Amino acid sequence: MKVIAQQYQALQRFLIEPSQPSQKGQAATLFYFSTELIMTIPTEIISPQFKQLETIFINWLQTLNYSEETIKTRKRNVKEFLLYLERCNITTIETITDYKVKRFKRYLKRRENKLYGSGLMNASINVGISSVNKLFEYLQQMGKSAPENLEYVEERYKPRNILTLYEINQLYETTHQTHHFANVETKAKQEAVSQRDRAMLSIYYGCGLRKSEGINLKTSDILTERKLIHVRKGKGSKERYVPVTENNLKHITEYLQNGRNLLLNQNESDPVLSGAEAIFFINQYGTACSDQALSARLDRLVRNSNNSVLKAKKPSLHTLRHSIATHLLQQGMEIEMIQKFLGHSSLESTQLYTHILNEQF
Repeated sequence: MKVIAQQYQALQRFLIEPSQPSQKGQAATLFYFSTELIMTIPTEIISPQFKQLETIFINWLQTLNYSEETIKTRKRNVKEFLLYLERCNITTIETITDYKVKRFKRYLKRRENKLYGSGLMNASINVGISSVNKLFEYLQQMGKSAPENLEYVEERYKPRNILTLYEINQLYETTHQTHHFANVETKAKQEAVSQRDRAMLSIYYGCGLRKSEGINLKTSDILTERKLIHVRKGKGSKERYVPVTENNLKHITEYLQNGRNLLLNQNESDPVLSGAEAIFFINQYGTACSDQALSARLDRLVRNSNNSVLKAKKPSLHTLRHSIATHLLQQGMEIEMIQKFLGHSSLESTQLYTHILNEQF
């Protein structure tokens, strides 16, 4: 019985669809699987054209400045799609049909979650669909014919942690907490880090930047006189200008002119500095600050706030971006304006915040 159960689970993982849709009155197509067949289903792409397509598609995503995690996910999804096509005896771009593409969506709905054993959630299915549609977008840009885009499955938006205005103000106030240091130099460095903390909140909450956008920010991207932040490396390699309020600009320039210079000057003899001087966020060693370091600083601010509700939310840098978008919508800003502010290429991405607003406020 145990062997049969294992075979059944393997069969669920590797559903193979009929080559043509069944017609009314036609007997259902039967598939016979032996244990040997299930064990030898390919896990690597065989078609030379598909191998090349996978490689150049990933290279294309890299040129568009997608994050490593996004590229990793897209690569996994596209590989699964191409393997599915090969199991359907399709090995060239020219022989891909709209029918088979639509059946891939059905395949995803029936496929077992490889980590947890249950079916895929709609959100995971939509990630796979998004990757396949992105592949079709690439084919079109290369002047090749591409199948019709897959439609997304309906999903309920996951509840997201959104900080209240009071909690945001608490984070800012926590950066002003004084510490008693006997060493003047240590006290000065602590103040510089506090200024960087306020700049971090101003960039990620006040300006709504993505995590990678803030990390890639250069000092020359702070357009003080114009009260703008120039985001050069946005998602999909799209640049944009983000307005900065007076208060946030004050925090940013305070760090830029004082705290950042102090961190640099204390480490000016460090040979690693040569490539980091233009980076906006730097660490106590005078080198480029990592996203992990900034996330750790946010965690510390949350702990020091002594707010149990805020601690329970466990906010991330991206939580700050979600929060400002929700607050702007709450205050009556048009969703199209928020789309431009966040740098979303599609209004559908921004509409997430209308769901959050309806559910939480």
